[in-house]
Amino acid sequence: MPPSLWTQDFMDDMRTKMDPLADAVIERLFTEHQVDGVNRLMRTLVENDDLPSEKLPPYVVEYLLQTQADVPRLDAGKLRQGQELFELFGPEVMLILGFYSLPASYAARKGVQVLHRTGFLQKRFIRRVFETAQMVVDVMSEGGMEPDGRGVRTTQKVRLMHAAIRYLIRHDPNKPWDARELGEPINQEDLAGTLMTFGFVVLEGMRALRIDLTPAQQEAWLYVWQAVGRIIGVDERLIPSNMAEARELTFLIRKRQVAYSKEGVAMTAALIEGFQQLTPGLLDGLPASMVHFFLDQDQWQGINVANLLEVPRPDWTVIIPHAIRGLSEVVDWVGDNTFVAAKLLRYVSKDIVEGMLLVQRGGQRTPFFIPDHLQDLWRLKPGTRSADRQLASNQKVA
Repeated sequence: MPPSLWTQDFMDDMRTKMDPLADAVIERLFTEHQVDGVNRLMRTLVENDDLPSEKLPPYVVEYLLQTQADVPRLDAGKLRQGQELFELFGPEVMLILGFYSLPASYAARKGVQVLHRTGFLQKRFIRRVFETAQMVVDVMSEGGMEPDGRGVRTTQKVRLMHAAIRYLIRHDPNKPWDARELGEPINQEDLAGTLMTFGFVVLEGMRALRIDLTPAQQEAWLYVWQAVGRIIGVDERLIPSNMAEARELTFLIRKRQVAYSKEGVAMTAALIEGFQQLTPGLLDGLPASMVHFFLDQDQWQGINVANLLEVPRPDWTVIIPHAIRGLSEVVDWVGDNTFVAAKLLRYVSKDIVEGMLLVQRGGQRTPFFIPDHLQDLWRLKPGTRSADRQLASNQKVA
């Protein structure tokens, strides 16, 4: 769909549209098996990296086959180029997701209502952040977007979880959902906005950190997320075909949706508090400083989004991201961690990833997983991988 057709009326209509395919699966589960059946499906989804067909109703298996078949054959070269970008800058991508993409999404007053109501982040910060990060790792790792790849499976599961959340919110007699004011829960505009936090906002964050990417690299990154959008149920008319369209769609949604809400403030506070669990005591102020670094900048029609979200004032750690950017202006980024700016950025971002590897996701869940070759490329600390495996072993015993 040409960007010129992304009118206000069209976007308003997209707030009334949901996901008929996945919604029908969840509707049938609730109708035929009641809550217990849905709970069993959700447990199967979160406890297994693979999706064992013998544990799933036939129509769920049919949904998996159909959503897999809906994705056109991908250009192997472009797909690999996007994934190679993640191999180079994976820890930095994780840092951007945590301190830019997620808080930016909480600034969308209407869309954040679903997240706040489910309480995923407020009560279980680690789970929410890990689920987001795990999808990115699964999608962007080599082989992740093959027909039976981890990225495809994870995206299919996330789509069903969206449908389950949507059903529960729309059928909650104690807290009626105001669809006229907010749009349907997890509607098409909100899905497209979320897709852009991965497909475009990550690239914005890399540019803010002075990581210079070629146009081809940027298009390759977006290409992978275009495929994810189709698997996760985004309306084809809301999937941009190039970077110019991705920029236009992202800024249109921002202009329409960014506004103050107490729910967005609460979600951001929980995010910052949770990330403090993953940083050394000396760097307790780093999460707030990083959010200010990304969201103080005048990319949101003059709005200081960090202040909108009531992010605490930064402490001395604010010098870290600004030092990275300043040093990067003095020397060119070469991608091999030679220069001081690159080393400082990798030191900070790698510490976050290592912290995630050492913290349990919660419940009977598989641990946060990063393929061995990526752990080697990113030079994660010795012992991290063994701790991760020990955690997986303990959970299997449990």
